[in-house]
Amino acid sequence: MKSKRLIQVLVILMLMVSSTGSSQPALASSNSSPLMDAMVVNRNLNIWEGTFIGFVSSSVFEKWHFDFTETHNFVATVSPITGTGEFVPLLILQDSNGVELAHGTNTLTSTQGAGSYSIQVQPESGGGFYILTLREVVQTPPSSTTVVSPTSLNVGESAVVTVSLNNIPAEGYTSAEFTCTYNSSLVEVSNITVTSLFGADVAVAINGPQNGSFIVAIAGSNGNKATSSGAAFTFSAKGLQAGQTAIDCTARVSKGDNVLTELPFTGASLTVMGGTSTPTSTSTSTPTPTGSVTPTESSPTDTATATVTGTPPTSTATATATATGTPPTSTPTDTATATVTGTPPTSTPTDTATATGTPPTSTPTDTATPTESTTATATSTATSTPTSTPVPADGTVTGKVIATKTVTVDLLNGTTVVKTATAGTDGSFSLTAPAGTYIIRATTPGFLSAQGSVTLTEGGNISMPTISLLAGDINGDNVIDQFDALTIGMNYNTNTPDAADLNDDGTINVLDLELLAMNYRATGPTAWGNSYP
Repeated sequence: MKSKRLIQVLVILMLMVSSTGSSQPALASSNSSPLMDAMVVNRNLNIWEGTFIGFVSSSVFEKWHFDFTETHNFVATVSPITGTGEFVPLLILQDSNGVELAHGTNTLTSTQGAGSYSIQVQPESGGGFYILTLREVVQTPPSSTTVVSPTSLNVGESAVVTVSLNNIPAEGYTSAEFTCTYNSSLVEVSNITVTSLFGADVAVAINGPQNGSFIVAIAGSNGNKATSSGAAFTFSAKGLQAGQTAIDCTARVSKGDNVLTELPFTGASLTVMGGTSTPTSTSTSTPTPTGSVTPTESSPTDTATATVTGTPPTSTATATATATGTPPTSTPTDTATATVTGTPPTSTPTDTATATGTPPTSTPTDTATPTESTTATATSTATSTPTSTPVPADGTVTGKVIATKTVTVDLLNGTTVVKTATAGTDGSFSLTAPAGTYIIRATTPGFLSAQGSVTLTEGGNISMPTISLLAGDINGDNVIDQFDALTIGMNYNTNTPDAADLNDDGTINVLDLELLAMNYRATGPTAWGNSYP
């Protein structure tokens, strides 16, 4: 007992001598105790993995201060040494203003950026001496791995390749893009199968395989994410001929912020054996078609040559004789110059005299006619049409449509478009049309349309509620499904068709698939109600 008491006295003396800083009364609380007045002793932490001794009771708390110059992931642990009752320590992490950031019993784990912090130690129950340690947790960065099983096989056999994501952060990934490469002369890829790492009913876009590479893009649908490590997809690799090939699958991931981050990766190798026997059987069967001499001897038959030579001379001579005899007989007979010479002198003088007398008589008569026509025109100038057809006053409809692309808003009378407007960069629009009831419709390529009914009154103004168009209807069939994802896969890393570039960044890739997956299985058009000011 004497030695135990001596240890306690020595610890208390150490606490009194150490750099305690200032002490101040404070209000503190625990999960199991009401607010109480307590003295808070300020102390300093400055060594990773160090061991610090402290003492707390219902009236004395300790606050350990420390500074970070960069982000750290750490764990603080309090281990009771001696105490009264059942000593259970409570740790409270605070910022420089004393605002609680996290708390834990016995241990506390957190990640914090550069700044000033403190860990307040107080008893959740009991009280006594304790040892405090602050340890940095080294996190393994996220990565992708490719594993082949088996690693060697014979020609004609297949291996299973598994591609995984490792050390996924707590916030998870909304989508991932994998680009796999291999030697296509040694290996044939098939049976690409996506797992449930990103949840059920995922959206998938596959481009390839072709020329020794393929792309697999996966996005969790309707808010699902990959939050734990595991296999993302598998595929089969069939040996074609002997050799060794690397199989590498690099990964880029998104946290839903429209940014792709490339992860470090670990590739695999596959060895194909037994390739010498297969070429032998192939070469044995090849000489069979080559050795067929029969077609070669029958091709240059003399029959074709003899026929072509005999026919042309006979028909050419007959045609020439007929053409030579006919022209001399018909040409001289028809050329009679005498008929043309006699006709002009007789008819010319007679026609000249008649033409001279006619114009003076008809000219004065025609001049009077236009005067009467002018009088008729003046009578019809009295315009009564605008007065008899009153123009109805127009009504106006305004609103805002949100999408990642420029939106077109139409007013339709049945199926006829009456007025059209292009929404601004913020999605706002305004349409003016005669009073009446219309269908109002908002559209943009790759999105489900929004549609509703609106009734305009003379001089009235109707405000439509703000609406967001749902991305993903790439083929325009009013359903967002795997057929739309297929279009993304077929046109991966291109910029056409425009409807597939859902985020309008000029490249069709997994970020567009991610937008599609957010609305997976949705149908349209989206109902668009109206509201009045």
